[in-house]
Amino acid sequence: MSAAGGQALTATSLYEYTHHNRAVKDAARKCIYAGKEERHQHYKKLLQLTRKSRKVLVEATVKLADARQQGQCLLADDADKWQADVDHLLPLVDAIVSQTERRVFKGEKVPAQEKVVSLYEPHTDIIVKDRRQVQYGHKLNLVQGKSRLILDLVIEEGNPADSDRFIPMMERQKEIYGRVPRQTSSDG
Repeated sequence: MSAAGGQALTATSLYEYTHHNRAVKDAARKCIYAGKEERHQHYKKLLQLTRKSRKVLVEATVKLADARQQGQCLLADDADKWQADVDHLLPLVDAIVSQTERRVFKGEKVPAQEKVVSLYEPHTDIIVKDRRQVQYGHKLNLVQGKSRLILDLVIEEGNPADSDRFIPMMERQKEIYGRVPRQTSSDG
């Protein structure tokens, strides 16, 4: 989904949109490698480009709605899908802008459950193990039998400690199979 994607929904383009891909990639790269003072400048540039694209996207939705009412929209189903994508992504973009402002410019610690780390997979969790590098995804608890057949799987929400999940997983085995395993091994 992009502002550019909405241009193909009518015979003539309803709005102007300039891709900022190169500028965004450049500013993001500079954020990673810059010192603290320089980093703020690059984050400001990223937020400026984001707000600019967001504004075009909001204006495009209004113009597309007008075009639909006047019968100028070529593919109604595609327009519905595009609008649904926009409606889904705009709040995520707003959340990312807000968390960036809070974290970078105000120095706040934004709680992990409030962070959006991916526009396309907003349910992605932040997983930190000890002092190792941060990973993104989902924490899984697997129970497998002697033959390595998976007997149970729990996809955890957030990043609970492995040690805190052992007893609840054993209780699940008792609920499912009527008894706990005779032997267990675990990591974490």
